[in-house]
Amino acid sequence: MIGDVFLEPILNQDNKPCWLKRTYKNISITKPNKNVKEIIKNNISLEKTPVFEILPEGLWQCKKCGAISTFLPYDKKPSNCYESEGGCGRNSDFKVVTEIINPDLWKIPFWKDIENIGTTEIFNDSLALIKKCIVFVEEIHYKIYLLWIISSYKNEALESIGFPTFIGLIDSGKSRALDLIREIGYRMVHCASISFPAMVRCTHFYGAGILLDEAQNKLNTRTETGQQYLDFIKPSYRRGSKYTVADKEDQKKTISYNNYGYKAFAGERGFDRAMTSRGIKFEMEQDYPEIERLSDVQQQLNDMQTTFLNYKYKTGTPPELPTDIGIKGRIREVFESIIRTAMHLGVPYDDIVEYAMARKKEQQEELTNSEEWEILQVIKNNEENEKLFDAPEEISFQEILERMGREYSPKAAQHLGYVFRKKLQLNTKRRNNGTVLLLSDPKNSRKLKYLYRRYGT
Repeated sequence: MIGDVFLEPILNQDNKPCWLKRTYKNISITKPNKNVKEIIKNNISLEKTPVFEILPEGLWQCKKCGAISTFLPYDKKPSNCYESEGGCGRNSDFKVVTEIINPDLWKIPFWKDIENIGTTEIFNDSLALIKKCIVFVEEIHYKIYLLWIISSYKNEALESIGFPTFIGLIDSGKSRALDLIREIGYRMVHCASISFPAMVRCTHFYGAGILLDEAQNKLNTRTETGQQYLDFIKPSYRRGSKYTVADKEDQKKTISYNNYGYKAFAGERGFDRAMTSRGIKFEMEQDYPEIERLSDVQQQLNDMQTTFLNYKYKTGTPPELPTDIGIKGRIREVFESIIRTAMHLGVPYDDIVEYAMARKKEQQEELTNSEEWEILQVIKNNEENEKLFDAPEEISFQEILERMGREYSPKAAQHLGYVFRKKLQLNTKRRNNGTVLLLSDPKNSRKLKYLYRRYGT
């Protein structure tokens, strides 16, 4: 995108890859046939209106005369501006106007210029088809699912995105959920066997969405590659997030990639709490939708994608969330794109806010049932039971385990150290008689006060 000019890969009426070019013109809506002099003389108000043009692949522009021509093969930069192509006939330098489109990266949408976009009708008509293509346990999941997909077409206007996670056994519909997103979402790459570098490039260079099936294998914290995936994905729900790596050639340089963007996952089991807090969980159960094969409604899905693309380019920015909407923090960030899209389409969203609030409560309950809560409860009770003038400066791992009713062992102490360092981010110190948690450490003292509030101890 350059200014108001936007190039989008599309399929034309002949089913051939082309580029959709969008620019803007100031047009009089009330008196469209008036010329420029009459508009200025009569002070007629103008409105910024999108104008679309379809361009072929492989166009180059001569930097000397400005002529635009198609040169083949595309991967070989032209050197002569041929007069037969409308050029100046001189040797010249050229710049790329339109690249060759890769039709296998994501599903390229068909383009049809739809004059009247009824936003509420877009949602209602699409929802009816969605309900025939997939089975969700909770009714509100259909609404959240569809709004999330539609919001992908306004990605550039949003600040944060939640990650849908479809959890279920084999043949429960979780893969169908990803298939449907790929069919109608904006630039969604279905990554059955994508490599990590390819995922990074899809997000950075194309702003593409990433759909990971069997995600429990890709996002395995016990493997180096799995940790790479997680490091890339976890912060990417916020706009402005970057993934930075070392330059392999120059030790003084680093390379930063944009990792913000749409992502959805499917797997047989859930993910760690850090991933869960950024996601919207869809528990899938074995059932069979009315439409067994998506290919049976392929034309309807194509039309839906075309409609969403018109929505993208012919409507404005979704409104901001109200300050008093009732949800805050990360849960607000997770549901921002969904609720703002509902507001933009004229779809009621009170039920989505209630769902988000209930989910926040469930997350808090999960914290109170966690191992970290149990450990923090022991530490807090230890501090409260000591007199103020005899406040402990440290507590040993052995004492913590004993108060938790667990037998001390090197393996148990090692796991406790992992929880402190990685999950709770607290400082520990090795003594001659074992490892201890430093209660007098200023960082630990401040962090513990926060953790007590966060975990509700």
